[in-house]
Amino acid sequence: MRKISYYLLLMVAMGGFLASFWVYQKYFKIAEPKILQFKVERGNLQEAVRVRGEVVAEKDFDLEFPFSGTVEKVFVSEGQQVNQGFPLIKLETIDFDLEVRRLNAVLGQRQANLTKLLTGATSEDIDISKTKVENAKTALTNARKNLLDKLNDAYTKADDAVRNQTDQFFSNPRSANPSLNLISITGQLRTDLESERVSLELLLNAWKSLSDSLSAADDKLNLSIATFKSNLGRVGSFLDKAALAVNGLTPGSDLTQAIIDTYKSAVSTARTNINTAISNLSAAEEKLKIAESNLLLAQNELAFKEAGTRNEDIEIAKAQIDEVKSQIASLEEKIKKSTIYAPGQARVTKTWFEVGEVFRPGQTVISLSTFGHKIQADVSELEIGKIKDNDGNPVSIRLDAFPGQALMGKIISVEPREVIKEGDRYYKINVYMDPHGSEIRSGMNVDLIIDASSKENILKVPEFVVYGRDDKKFVKVLDGGIQLEKEIKTGISDGESVEIVSGLSEGQTVMVSAD
Repeated sequence: MRKISYYLLLMVAMGGFLASFWVYQKYFKIAEPKILQFKVERGNLQEAVRVRGEVVAEKDFDLEFPFSGTVEKVFVSEGQQVNQGFPLIKLETIDFDLEVRRLNAVLGQRQANLTKLLTGATSEDIDISKTKVENAKTALTNARKNLLDKLNDAYTKADDAVRNQTDQFFSNPRSANPSLNLISITGQLRTDLESERVSLELLLNAWKSLSDSLSAADDKLNLSIATFKSNLGRVGSFLDKAALAVNGLTPGSDLTQAIIDTYKSAVSTARTNINTAISNLSAAEEKLKIAESNLLLAQNELAFKEAGTRNEDIEIAKAQIDEVKSQIASLEEKIKKSTIYAPGQARVTKTWFEVGEVFRPGQTVISLSTFGHKIQADVSELEIGKIKDNDGNPVSIRLDAFPGQALMGKIISVEPREVIKEGDRYYKINVYMDPHGSEIRSGMNVDLIIDASSKENILKVPEFVVYGRDDKKFVKVLDGGIQLEKEIKTGISDGESVEIVSGLSEGQTVMVSAD
């Protein structure tokens, strides 16, 4: 009896142990997380936009140009059947053609310049540049002489304006106490005219000395321009007050109308002469600046040719040639896209524009009906920018009804009007399918993989190892057995791998929990 009790107790104890172990394993034991590791590797990446779409029955393709223009020719009529590649409608390209012609001329000139740089300047080229320098020196000498003449003329006109024209109505004008003879002029105006006449006498004397000291070869010639202009301004201000005085005169016992008219005419002549002097001086100054600039350019050109060609000059010339070639290529691409061609066998259902009408993006220019099917899909506004409208992005097509079979197609248009779904914006794309033998029917669901941009020889990692926080992106890096968080910047993605723009190096190990 005791032996049976012993075995019974032993069995109960073992059962309790096993039950406790099961409870611990299921509810209390913390499992070690499984870690996946990947190397940062270098390779190519094709960015793709993945969307779900639907096969739709024969409907219109609404086509448009990618830029504005005037319709030059319509090749088809409504109801006409066309094959793939048939021209439908064309914009005028005369402006593009003329610009391409001009740029080709520029290209030829720049290529000739590059050839000259590579071969170096000839003795004839150097002699021509030397002649240009001598001619520029002569022009500069003439400009300095012309400036000197205008400076002297400015003093002469100012001296005449003050000492001849306005001194008619002053007593003792050149003394320290000139007196205005116009009795009716009183107050501040009289005080200003008499005090300024004293100042102008001193000014004219100093001005005369400066003018007599100048020569065309004098380095002070340029510096004197500001002084002469300032002096003319002071004389002009004095004449403005003189005009105010004489224009307010009225005939009286001591002043006839004839004398008033004489004073008015004198002041008017003086003011005109001062304005002319200012204008002439400004023109002479500008002419001198141009002459100095031309001489500097000629001297630099001569020095450049005598020094020989520098590598950086050759590189600049090559870059200028590449720039023009790029502009030509861009225009030629526009010329190419100025004609819309049929994407496949279709029937023209509507031509919306006639010859001579102006097209603007966002308008339908021609509508087609295909003889088979097309695919429509809605692309999020977040990804629509990756699709080049009217550029025929290649599309891989996989229908749910035909698993394992891949068809190809291309985007033929993106509808301009947005589609709102649950508050988010989408844009409908129309996809043309290449000829196929599958029994495709309307309403079939498809997966579309749209080729966007591609990059070669870039760093990439699996996209699921990247996580975000506070508008930044991070990965876990294994460094010497230690996990470190690294901030990164990413680029394009194909849905599986993502480009690493910065933050990681090739060969580093990134990790992520498999849970």
